Amino acid sequence: MGDRWGLVVLRDVMFGGHRHFRELLTNSIEGIASNILASRLSKLVGAGLLSRHEDPTH
Repeated sequence: MGDRWGLVVLRDVMFGGHRHFRELLTNSIEGIASNILASRLSKLVGAGLLSRHEDPTH
Protein backbone atom coordinates (compact mmCIF):
# COMPACT_ATOMS: atom_id res chain seq x y z
CA MET A 1 0.00 0.00 0.00
CA GLY A 2 2.95 2.31 0.35
CA ASP A 3 3.65 2.65 -3.36
CA ARG A 4 3.46 6.03 -5.05
CA TRP A 5 0.19 5.54 -6.89
CA GLY A 6 -1.66 4.11 -3.93
CA LEU A 7 -0.84 7.20 -1.91
CA VAL A 8 -1.84 9.49 -4.79
CA VAL A 9 -5.21 7.75 -5.08
CA LEU A 10 -5.83 8.00 -1.34
CA ARG A 11 -4.86 11.68 -1.38
CA ASP A 12 -7.25 12.43 -4.23
CA VAL A 13 -10.11 10.58 -2.54
CA MET A 14 -9.54 12.06 0.91
CA PHE A 15 -8.56 15.63 0.09
CA GLY A 16 -9.69 16.12 -3.50
CA GLY A 17 -13.21 14.86 -3.00
CA HIS A 18 -13.03 12.56 -6.02
CA ARG A 19 -15.36 9.61 -5.57
CA HIS A 20 -15.66 8.04 -9.02
CA PHE A 21 -13.16 6.26 -11.24
CA ARG A 22 -13.55 8.81 -14.05
CA GLU A 23 -12.97 11.71 -11.64
CA LEU A 24 -9.81 10.12 -10.34
CA LEU A 25 -8.60 9.39 -13.85
CA THR A 26 -9.21 12.82 -15.36
CA ASN A 27 -8.42 15.04 -12.37
CA SER A 28 -5.14 13.49 -11.29
CA ILE A 29 -2.33 16.02 -11.54
CA GLU A 30 0.16 13.19 -11.98
CA GLY A 31 -1.69 11.70 -14.95
CA ILE A 32 -2.25 8.15 -13.73
CA ALA A 33 -2.98 5.53 -16.39
CA SER A 34 -6.36 3.76 -16.27
CA ASN A 35 -4.87 0.30 -15.76
CA ILE A 36 -2.70 1.50 -12.87
CA LEU A 37 -5.66 3.30 -11.30
CA ALA A 38 -7.85 0.19 -11.53
CA SER A 39 -5.11 -1.93 -10.00
CA ARG A 40 -4.49 0.46 -7.10
CA LEU A 41 -8.19 0.86 -6.39
CA SER A 42 -8.55 -2.94 -6.22
CA LYS A 43 -5.63 -3.18 -3.79
CA LEU A 44 -7.00 -0.39 -1.60
CA VAL A 45 -10.45 -2.00 -1.52
CA GLY A 46 -8.87 -5.36 -0.70
CA ALA A 47 -6.94 -3.78 2.17
CA GLY A 48 -10.13 -2.24 3.54
CA LEU A 49 -8.98 1.36 3.04
CA LEU A 50 -11.68 2.09 0.46
CA SER A 51 -15.08 0.59 -0.22
CA ARG A 52 -16.75 0.02 -3.55
CA HIS A 53 -20.39 0.79 -4.29
CA GLU A 54 -22.33 0.79 -7.53
CA ASP A 55 -23.37 4.22 -8.82
CA PRO A 56 -27.17 4.28 -9.11
CA THR A 57 -27.00 7.07 -11.71
CA HIS A 58 -25.29 4.81 -14.26
